[in-house]
Amino acid sequence: MTAITAGETAAWMRRLSGGLSREDTEDHRDQHPPDWYTSAVIRLDGPIGMQQLSNFGTMKAADPLAFEAALLRRSIGATMLFSTLETPHTVTYDRGAPQDEDIIIVGMSNLGGQRLHTAHGVHDLRVGRMGFMSSVGSSAAEHLGLSETTGVVVPLTAIPGYRHTLSDGAGLFPDTPLTRAAGAAMGRMLYEWVRDADQDAGALTGTESALVALVRGLFRQLPGDGETDRVSRVRAEAAQIIERRHRDAGFGIDELAAELHMSRRQLFRFFAGADESLSAQLLRRRLATAREELLVVPAQELAVVASKAGFVDAAALRAQFSRHVGGSPSAFRLAARSRPVQLAEAMLLTDEQTSPPQ
Repeated sequence: MTAITAGETAAWMRRLSGGLSREDTEDHRDQHPPDWYTSAVIRLDGPIGMQQLSNFGTMKAADPLAFEAALLRRSIGATMLFSTLETPHTVTYDRGAPQDEDIIIVGMSNLGGQRLHTAHGVHDLRVGRMGFMSSVGSSAAEHLGLSETTGVVVPLTAIPGYRHTLSDGAGLFPDTPLTRAAGAAMGRMLYEWVRDADQDAGALTGTESALVALVRGLFRQLPGDGETDRVSRVRAEAAQIIERRHRDAGFGIDELAAELHMSRRQLFRFFAGADESLSAQLLRRRLATAREELLVVPAQELAVVASKAGFVDAAALRAQFSRHVGGSPSAFRLAARSRPVQLAEAMLLTDEQTSPPQ
């Protein structure tokens, strides 16, 4: 008998929606998931399902033949919203993320609970608590009973200043109003995006920024890597300004320093020892916007894409794209038409993993 019944999936959707799902307004509907569920969810069963789901980590179950999982996910720029409903198993993370891009997985337990095993002890991720796992350190997650975890995957570079904390591999966030509200917000955002995925680039960028800000807020509740409050504040303010002004080709480090009311030299001091330089952060944000604009339909001329992404002209975009993304913008656009949108690597199934275009 299956463990993930229609009733369990209907309850899952109600939790994601924050109880506001129209599907739970009448008793006779309580045992049925919403209409869009079948096309949005990915079902994974048995040993093959475990192999598919374990692209980042090694999964074991007492009875692999009885394993079941249901996965909802939505790529949001460089982040990935996800929710999983899974039968009991243990997943061990003992190696770096795919393609050597370190990541952080932040998730809230909404059913069943988990035990997070690290070199420094065991943490109980009970229902209603939120924790994290990272590719920086080794850890294991023991899923107890039928469990649901909902959260987001972000690149490590988006959360500077916490490598020492992340080196433990996993941990818990304090049980605070911020933590509980962040978990609820992630679930509701996933629910809304899966139901209504046809949104413009502005909604996509705004949601990505909101998710990164939520995760940064969660980590600010933990000790940083010896940073002062002022360093953390300046770095956060700089990231917000870059987000707001990166589309302006005339915006650079001098303009950023001016907005922060300090000299260029002072600004660089605040970023000494950071995982990513200011110039690299600004370029990465512009390239992310360029990728979004390249996929807009109907296709835009390269000069228009360059202008919208903050590059001085098409030639500058081509040069940086080739150097940091691989291949030309035209090749990227052509390849994107013939393959699914690339998702955050931690939530890609094994057979979806591909090498980046050359």
